[in-house]
Order: sequence, then C-alpha cells, then structure tokens
Amino acid sequence: MNGDMPGARHEAGPFGEAGHDEAAERAPLLQVGRHLRAALMVDDTGRVAWMDSVLARAAGWEAEEAVGHSASQVLARLGWLEHAVTAGLRGHEAACEGSGRGHRLQALVLPVFDGGRLLGVCARLRVVEPRTSGAVEAGGGDLDELERVRRRYEAIVDGIDGIVWEANEDLRFTFVSRQSERLLGFPREQWVEQPDFWERHVHPDDRDWARAYCLRAFRELRSHEFEYRMVAADGRVVWLRARVTVAIEDGQTAKLRGLLVDVTEQRLSRERLEQAHSVLRAIFDSITDGVVVVDVARRITAYNRRFQEMWGLSDEVMRSRDAQRALMTAAPLVKDSRGFVEAIERGYSPGEETDVRMVELIDGRVFECTSKPQRLGDTTIGRVWSYRDMTSERRANIERERLLVAEQNAREQMQESFALVDTFLAHAPVGLAFLDRDLRYLRINDALAALHGRHRDEELGRTLREMNPLMADTIEPRLREVMETGRSISGLEVSGYVPATPNALRHWRVNYYPIRAPKAVVGVGVVVVEVTEEYRAQKERERLLREAEEAIRVRDDFLSIAAHELKTPLTPLKLHLQMMKQQAAAGNPPREHHVDKALAQVSRLAVLIHDLLDATRIQAGRLELRREPVDLQSLVREVLAQTTTPGHGHTLEHDEPEEPLVVTGDPGRLAQVLTNLLENAFKYSPMGGLVQVSLAREGDLARVSVRDHGIGIPEDQRAHLFERLFRARNAPISGFGGLGLGLYICRDIVERHGGRIWVESELGKGSTFRFTLPLAR
Repeated sequence: MNGDMPGARHEAGPFGEAGHDEAAERAPLLQVGRHLRAALMVDDTGRVAWMDSVLARAAGWEAEEAVGHSASQVLARLGWLEHAVTAGLRGHEAACEGSGRGHRLQALVLPVFDGGRLLGVCARLRVVEPRTSGAVEAGGGDLDELERVRRRYEAIVDGIDGIVWEANEDLRFTFVSRQSERLLGFPREQWVEQPDFWERHVHPDDRDWARAYCLRAFRELRSHEFEYRMVAADGRVVWLRARVTVAIEDGQTAKLRGLLVDVTEQRLSRERLEQAHSVLRAIFDSITDGVVVVDVARRITAYNRRFQEMWGLSDEVMRSRDAQRALMTAAPLVKDSRGFVEAIERGYSPGEETDVRMVELIDGRVFECTSKPQRLGDTTIGRVWSYRDMTSERRANIERERLLVAEQNAREQMQESFALVDTFLAHAPVGLAFLDRDLRYLRINDALAALHGRHRDEELGRTLREMNPLMADTIEPRLREVMETGRSISGLEVSGYVPATPNALRHWRVNYYPIRAPKAVVGVGVVVVEVTEEYRAQKERERLLREAEEAIRVRDDFLSIAAHELKTPLTPLKLHLQMMKQQAAAGNPPREHHVDKALAQVSRLAVLIHDLLDATRIQAGRLELRREPVDLQSLVREVLAQTTTPGHGHTLEHDEPEEPLVVTGDPGRLAQVLTNLLENAFKYSPMGGLVQVSLAREGDLARVSVRDHGIGIPEDQRAHLFERLFRARNAPISGFGGLGLGLYICRDIVERHGGRIWVESELGKGSTFRFTLPLAR
C-alpha cells in the first residue's frame, strides 16, 4: 500500500521538542517508516512518532498535535486502525479496513524490529470505495509501487538466516521463505502445495508431540518457542529452534507465523559437552581416592562421594561449599589435628609445588594426602586435594614382612627335614616331590623326574610349569588349593601327557598333602603312582563288555525280527497250499489267485533269504560285482515298470540331458538298490501317495533321488539307517516288515561303485533317499 498521503512532510522532525536521546531512539523507526512511505508511525511505548496530515484530519487531530500522544487516544475515532496498531505493538502484522471522514480506508500495519527488539509499528494506508472527485486517496493506488514494496519485503524476509513461515490453524503452510531450500533442500512450493508436508517431514520421534504442542499454543493464543527435528531432502536430521507467534486479524485468531533457525551444530555441541561432562563425572565418582577442589576464595567447587565418605562429612556441610567449615569438621578426626589444619592452610597460599604427606586418623586409618595447584592456562585458580586410604596397604606390608620372616624360618626347618628323607626319596618306587609356595621343586626323586624326561638334579629350584607344561594347568590349581585350605587330596585320578611321552595318554593316582610349619603351610608334598596299564586294562574290559552286551542285544533283536519276518509269509503260504490241496482233492484245478498269492509269499521269503546271504557276503567281503556300461535312465524305467504296489503311484522326473547318464557298474545290483529304495518308500507310506523318482547330472556324477511322503525318520536315528540290522524306532514290527538289512546292502553296493548314499527326512512329512554314482568317461 502506498503511504504517501497528500500533505505528508517527511523532512520535518516530529520530535523537535523532545530530548536528544528520545529522538535518537526513534530515528531508526522514522527511517524505516519513510522508506515504507508510511502514513503513521508509533513507537514501542505506544505513542505517535509521526502522522500524515490527511490521516490526522480523518482522526480529528492536527498532525503536529498528534505527535507524542498515545495511539489509542489519537485513533479513538478509528477503532479499526487502533486495534491493528495494538496487534503490531505485540509483534504481529495486521491488515484492516474501515471508515474515516467519508472515505473507506485500508491499512497494512507492520512491526519494526532492530536486532530482535521491537522499535514500533508503521502503517501504510490507501483510500478505497467509494471514490469521488473530492475524495483524497491516502498515498494513491499505485500498484507498481505496491509490488515494489512487496518484492523488497520478500527480499528482506529471504535474507533472514532462518525459515520465515506462515500457517493456518491446521498447520498447513501458506508461506515459506527461500531459506527453506538452503536449510532442508525442499522446494518451498512443496510446503504450500502439500497440506501435510511439514508433518510428514518432522522426525518420527518428534512428530506427535510437536504437532500437539503447536495446536495447544494456537488454541491458547500464546507465542512459544521450542526445538524439534526435521528430516532434510538428503536424509540428514536437522535440529530446528522454532519461534512461533499467533497472528490476529480483525480480532480473530487467523494464523501462525514463525521463524525456524538451524541449531543442529549447537545441539550436537551441547550433546557432546553433556556427554563429556557425564563421562568426567562418572570417572570422578568412580575413582577410589577422595578428591576435593577448592578455589582461591576457599569455596568447594567440586568433590566426589568417596571424599565425603572418607571424612564422614554430612550433605549439609558439602552443600554449603564452605571449605573452612569442612576443614573444621574433619580436623578432630586426625591425631595431629593442629598440624593437619596448618598444612591445609599453607596449601591455600599461592604456590606451584605439589605436596604429599601422610595423615593418621584417631580410628587407625592412614591417608596419603596429595595437594596440587589447579590451573586455568597460566593462572592458578584453586587447589586440588586427593586422599588415598593406605590403611589396608600398610597393614598388608606389615603382615607381608611378618610372613616373609616366618617363611624364611620355615624354609630353614624344611631344609633340615628334607635332608632326613632325601635318601628315601631317591629310592622310592613311586614318584615323590616337595614344592614350595611358589610351586618350585625343593625335592624330587628320579621316578617323578623321569616323567619329565630329566634327572632330578635338573629340576631342583625349577617350577612345575617349567618342567611339565603339558600338565601344569591341571595340577597347579590342585596344589594351590591344598596350600590355601591346608587339606590333603587323596586318590585323585589324573590323565594327561608328559614331556617323556608327549604323544601317549597316561594315567596316575596322586595324593597331595600340605607341608606345615608351626604357623603356616609352607609347601605341598606330592605322591604319584602310575596306573596307566591298569586303566587301559579296565577300559578294555569295559569295551569288551559293552560290545558283548551290544552283540547279544543285536542278536536277540535280529532273531526276533527274523522269526517274525520269516513267519509272516509262511502263514499265508501254508493257508493257500492247504486250499489248493482241498481243491485238488475235490477234483478241481487250483484257483489262479491262490497260486499267485502263494508264489508272492515264496518270493518274499526268497528276498529275505537273499538279503541274509548278501549281508553275509558283505560281512565276509565276498560280494561280487560285474562291471559294464549302464544307462541309468533305461535302468530306472525298467525298475519302475516292474515295481508296483496297491495304493501307491510313482513318477520319474529328470531333465533330458544332452548325453545319456551312463555309469560303469553291475546293472543287477544297481537295480537291487533302486528296488529296495522304492519298496521302502511304499512300505513307510502307509496312507499311500505318490513316490517321486528323479535323475540329475551333478558335474561328473549322476544323482538318483527317491522321495516319499510317509512317516519320516527321527533326526537322532538318521545316522544309523545304513547300519546292519538297524530299524527306525518309529516303525513298529507289526506294521512295517524287514530285517534291517536293505539299506545296509544298498550302502555297500553304492560305495563299491564309487558313489555315496544319504537321506534327508522330516518327521511326519516323508523322506528323500539320494545316491550318486560317477559317470563313465
């Protein structure tokens, strides 16, 4: 809006009668107002600083008289403008419209700031409808001038180091300055065009509370300031400090306006500082010494909990920060309290030296006190006292000295005692030794030294670990236990390796007993008896017993299974033969199905006997194979054509290879393997179903797979499937036949052909048996 109203006097000073200081304070406001060509300027105290003569007449005043009076008094007739000026003095922009002496006036009221301080407000006015020949427009209607002012205003806004924005009550942005593109990387058009743009790009952890905070402040009509995070276009997390005001137009809440400033670096620096402070505080509180820091004014600036506990100072004393009060409280605890106080007092005087002294307390405690100057650059700003409790250390030193004397006496006595038994040690048939508290050999006989591959003279004065590193980790804990507890360990069984025979596991029965002086245990005696041969004999007896028991169990299981399997076909065979005999006696030819069923049972018996014979041949190493080229595709089709069972079907799946899958082997034995796997698949699929056979080439190998959807095999039994006479425990004899030899024979045949056989199974979902054979070159 154009603010140049007729009769305006920009050169005249509105504060001619005011003091020099007051004029100087208003000068920036007047300068901005003249630049904006304002018709009204009001300072931050609410007084009129300057007023256009036309506007003054519309308000019923003379321009010179209005200056210095309160805006509310001057604008009493123009209440609509007074309300907008009041909003401007609160820091809010305002637009308004109203009547004045027959004219319809529009006004734009702008707050003027200097470095964040409100200087006042400027108002631009123009006359609108009705427009008559006698009407005077306040400043004219120059739209070009309005656009120029708008561009300048936007340039000022865009030059602010932060995002200036405006949004409605739903937090939908209606204006965003260009700094948004620099700070966050998003085109500012997106802020305005996308209703939920701001909410979507607020960090997920801040989204709910930040929105709720803004809406609550909006409802309460209060300005607010807070910090939150947004996610920039490149994925960076940017911390922003938001200063938000509620803009009021025509007496109603209209919108939010604010400024977003990037405070990421300040935030990170603050977090790093807080983290460093936390670490230093934790270190300070975790050290075992009591520490207190006192400044030159004898005020306690820092202390840790250990210091307070050592001197028994109350929280009240420490909160007072009075170092003299703390000193007077602690002094009575010291034996030489006067010397203690004088030493502390000397420490307050300026000095660069470090003072270390011992302080003895009445209760027997001893503290080592170290005093050092605290410096800031080259300036001494205080002093640091640290107190280390040396009570236990001093007592330990005294005790250590006493023990050393006692140990020396014990050593002398022990040497005398060892001299008496030295001859016995040299000729004893078992290993004997005496070791001191450092586990060094004081005496050892040849029987024990031989285990280390040395003569006894080489081991005297050497440690157990030096002489027998292979057994040190096992023996040393036991020896120390005897010395610490004073109790013997007898009949301990030990196994391991010794330097004399590093590759042979040997066994001993050992006794450890303490060697006592009058007041302490000064060493340990060792008696070692080798029981390697006894141990091996016992283990051999146990092994033979286990094998015998296992052989008996396998034999009994096999006889039970074999009897059942042989009896199963004999019963129906006998029945069919009797029926054929009756038919023959009646002069009738035997019925064909009786003959077929009898022959089937005979075939079953033949298979069982054949498996028994094959197992025997394998066990004896006499299973013979003939070698010739075998086309696996043809062999598999022939076996599938000859193997059928009611309720089951089978399929053959394979990719047509460029060349036939030819192996060198015994076609009959390979057919036996495939037949056995198919019959197992049918047998262990009692509910019927499809058995899938597949062929594939794997490099230089041919792979054959047989998959069923039967009962499956428990995981703990799969490793034993190919052993002789093994049957899965989840396959009861009554429901599933077989001697447990089929897979044993299959494995031998496949391995004799240079192949490998294995199983993949899931309990209740079926099994897949696979075997591979090398292809013929």
